[in-house]
Amino acid sequence: MRVVPARASRLSLSGMAASTRKRRRAGDLDRERLERAADLYLHACYGTRTAARADEFAQYLRIARPHLSRIAPQILGMSLREFLRRKQVDHAKELLRSTPLSVDEIAVASAFGTPWTFYRCFRSVAGVTPARFRRGRKILK
Repeated sequence: MRVVPARASRLSLSGMAASTRKRRRAGDLDRERLERAADLYLHACYGTRTAARADEFAQYLRIARPHLSRIAPQILGMSLREFLRRKQVDHAKELLRSTPLSVDEIAVASAFGTPWTFYRCFRSVAGVTPARFRRGRKILK
């Protein structure tokens, strides 16, 4: 992934606007690439029912973990761990809506290492526990 540094040279206003558009486009491409890589990595974790970890994700990308942790907030607007957790919670929400699996089974199927980690992360992202989320979805249907 490439982070485009700000240019220090003098530009006309039209050149500055073009430069900003190029940087924005490059940042959007970096975000899309990182999101796609995260989707592929998490899909592999879901399939093997292993916990998703930022260290393994960095290895998957063949990027040093400190470097990835440094550039991720610039590209994503959030930490790498938070980004992965949000994607995992989105997957868990889909499983809660569409499957009869128990909450503990969904914790494993969503690449959380333990049910406790799942409950804690789900509640911090969704604002409710997984069981309450599932009950609320049934009421709305």
